[in-house]
Amino acid sequence: MARLKLHRFNSGSDPLVGLGASNQVVYLRHYLADLGAVTILEEPNYFDRDYLSEFAAFYAASSRGYPNRCRRCHFFSAEIKRSHLRAAAGGSARAVERLQEHYLGFVIVRPIPSPLGRTVLRWYPEHAPATPRVTNPSRDYECHVAGITLRVRGLAWQQQDAGVGACATIALWSMLHSSAFDDHHAIPTTADITRFAHRRASLGARVFPSAGLTIFQLCEAIKEAGLAPVVLQGDTMANGRAAFTRDRFASACATLIRSGYPALVVGELEDVGAHAVCVVGFRECAPPVPDPGTIQLQDTGVYHLYVHDDNLGPNVRFLIWPDENEAYVRLQASAPTPQHNLKLPAGPSTMYPDFVPSQVITAVHEDLRASPDRLSRRAILSAKTLVNCHNELVDGGHMPGQPLGLTIGTRFMKLHEYLGGELDRVLANKRSALARVRLLLSEKVPPMSLHLGVVRVGWRAVPLLDVLFDTTDADSNLIAFCNVQYDEEMGQLAKVLTHLGMLDLGHAVNAYS
Repeated sequence: MARLKLHRFNSGSDPLVGLGASNQVVYLRHYLADLGAVTILEEPNYFDRDYLSEFAAFYAASSRGYPNRCRRCHFFSAEIKRSHLRAAAGGSARAVERLQEHYLGFVIVRPIPSPLGRTVLRWYPEHAPATPRVTNPSRDYECHVAGITLRVRGLAWQQQDAGVGACATIALWSMLHSSAFDDHHAIPTTADITRFAHRRASLGARVFPSAGLTIFQLCEAIKEAGLAPVVLQGDTMANGRAAFTRDRFASACATLIRSGYPALVVGELEDVGAHAVCVVGFRECAPPVPDPGTIQLQDTGVYHLYVHDDNLGPNVRFLIWPDENEAYVRLQASAPTPQHNLKLPAGPSTMYPDFVPSQVITAVHEDLRASPDRLSRRAILSAKTLVNCHNELVDGGHMPGQPLGLTIGTRFMKLHEYLGGELDRVLANKRSALARVRLLLSEKVPPMSLHLGVVRVGWRAVPLLDVLFDTTDADSNLIAFCNVQYDEEMGQLAKVLTHLGMLDLGHAVNAYS
């Protein structure tokens, strides 16, 4: 009988070393080395749901006789001996706690030419708390080994399997693992996604082996999964293809990631061809400082995205940068300098071609009908009215202070998340105000939708006003339920403009006194 095996990371018995030197394997070895990996626990016989679906759809009929079992490798940042494993299996809370403390995640190794299956690894430790990573789509995964439960937070990635799914299939599969869908949606396998895509939009192509998916097929697959597709087209052109300006692309991706929705980005890998990746996080930017009288989107200064790319690996850092004429945006693989001193092959991201996005696709809940673009446009118009009226009153001597510029940030959020963690974070030092605002929103404001469009108007990093929008109607009917006022001056101005019919910000909720 095959036993659980313990290996030293980067040793001759390391299962990753045995897989060769593909870009994906080399990237994972560098990533794990920087996480401080020391020990690998290998389950030699593991039945993986995704691979079993792929096996039944394609590999079972091959004359090569592919096995239906995988290996699952767990990584730890400390030396783990069999005695530690035995103690944890015996119910020692201390031993289990030690395993969990040092647990880095897992990699499933499939017995096929593209061996890297479902992979979830811990994020790097945060070294820039002033501008932290935003990784809201990440979720908790549980693994069970010999009765021991281990948990890791991240988002699943896997290598492209040419038999069952191409890059777009893998990107969509990662996207549907998002934390946003945990409550109500089962996660389809890659074989399920390929079938979904061909159910109504096959255009005569065979299902397996998969030759890749079109935009229409991606949207059909999302709908078959019980979700609604949202497609953002590039707002400029690059070499005859749609492309994005930098501000729009950065803001759109950040809005989706803040909302818990990964962004599937379709575009052109230069000198290679069409490609698709899944954006799963971004690095927060410093608070913008808008000039007086101007409006600035909060996230136009975002420069780093974290991307699941089946050509490289999970959580790959990409730089957002404009082309030489600053007409359209490119993504450039920009992995940080390795922090480890192990002798490994050179990281693959240094020679990776630039990627030019042309479309952004995401999957949202079916009852969320407002688009990110429409919410952003509404936010800009409302903020312009506020800043223009404020500065006119200041310039005319009717209001004290100086002319100002405003920043706006947009996101979608579940009502209970806004009432819970978000208000608690903003009003952490104002417990009486927190209690009053929560009760007013629950008792005085008309019943709100499950998903809210949240527009935050602020000055630098200081929130002044939140406007909560109904997301259950058509874009053209986007209306505000209410506005939560953190600043008395801005709150009074919002009340006056609403009363005069110059703005429709809904019911006013006082959060400043």
